[in-house]
Amino acid sequence: MEDALVVLEDRDACADLLREAAMYAKGADSELVLYSPLTTEQYEETAETLDEIGRVENREYGDDQALGVAFTFARKLANDALADIDVEWTIVADVVEERTADHIVDIAEEHDCDHVFTLGSPRSPTGKAVFGDTTQRLILNFPGYVTTRMS
Repeated sequence: MEDALVVLEDRDACADLLREAAMYAKGADSELVLYSPLTTEQYEETAETLDEIGRVENREYGDDQALGVAFTFARKLANDALADIDVEWTIVADVVEERTADHIVDIAEEHDCDHVFTLGSPRSPTGKAVFGDTTQRLILNFPGYVTTRMS
């Protein structure tokens, strides 16, 4: 049985999405791959915040620390959301320029996932047509199932 990929975001609805994915994985006897992408913008904001509070005196906030932030976020979210659901999960942390459908598809295929769970963005049809939409492109480009939850 193939696994399910859950794209994690720092939004309240993500815990609900994670629980829904866990119930699916439990019923399908599969595992969850928790994908925690930290965008370059989030990376820079974190570095700036740490610099402002003096946490990075005389040392660089680099890729290892950024991956640690993404990993820690995913582990805390999973520990809280999945405490009462018996399902196996692993974390894939990454620093990316931006979250793109192509990158999510690549991660899912790399980890043999046949199902992707992601949060949708509340954008009007006109906004999607003008600016594009990662979730829409994911649905069109991923060869498996995609479950979205609007937040």
